[in-house]
Amino acid sequence: MEDIINAFGIDRRLIAIQLINFTILVLALGYLLYRPILKLLNEREEKIAQGLKDAEEAKSFKANAALEKQNVLTAAHQEAEAVAGRAKAAADAKTAEMLALAEVKAAELVKNAELKSAVLKEQALKESEREVAQLAILAAEKILRERANG
Repeated sequence: MEDIINAFGIDRRLIAIQLINFTILVLALGYLLYRPILKLLNEREEKIAQGLKDAEEAKSFKANAALEKQNVLTAAHQEAEAVAGRAKAAADAKTAEMLALAEVKAAELVKNAELKSAVLKEQALKESEREVAQLAILAAEKILRERANG
């Protein structure tokens, strides 16, 4: 084997020094370059993981906000329906009250009209009685004059 090494001109000391240099270079690059790059990659990986976690939380908050929004809208619609129902009930009660009042007023008007009608009828009867009495007196006078003259 030594013949082959001598035939190609390989120097064992030079190879040993090259191996030592290569080992020192690998160790130096590993310490000065590989570790900081690994640290930087790990930090980046943690940031990405935190970003994903935050995105999931935001998605959860968004879903909760949408659900809460729907609940608020449902409650608002129910409250609006309740208010509309109360307003309708109040309007119906007011309408019934106004109808009852109108019926009472109409009954009073009818009663007053009947009373006035009765008074007018009585006055008309008294007037007609006076006129009949006057006509009877005039007829009696006429008859007495005709008997006295004739």
